[in-house]
Amino acid sequence: MKEKSIDSINVVPFIDIMLVLLTIVLATATFIKTGAIPVELPVVSHSEGAIEGVIIDISADGVFYFDAQARTLSEIREHLERLSKRSSITVRADRNSTIQPFAELMSLLKECGFEKIDLQTEVSR
Repeated sequence: MKEKSIDSINVVPFIDIMLVLLTIVLATATFIKTGAIPVELPVVSHSEGAIEGVIIDISADGVFYFDAQARTLSEIREHLERLSKRSSITVRADRNSTIQPFAELMSLLKECGFEKIDLQTEVSR
């Protein structure tokens, strides 16, 4: 019996696998970008660097989130006291929230002795 030579390779299964992988990557990329807490960030003309360290969110209705869970200021204080004072703290305050929760959080961070505090914003285009 004579063997038949292979003249071409069927690439359709390879394309199917690549499309599935592309779909997975695009779906997870949107979750990574948006974050766990829906916060509309203030818009500025220039921004620096990426987020590092601890993230504290303030929602539009003034609720504090630490580790993506709603917390009171006293609970946040307990978590902060366990951290090194050299830790970087990033505050993500919703642009529609009042200034009072932000001022309370900044006062708490100052009392706890943190110096590396960032306010995350969006860059206007």
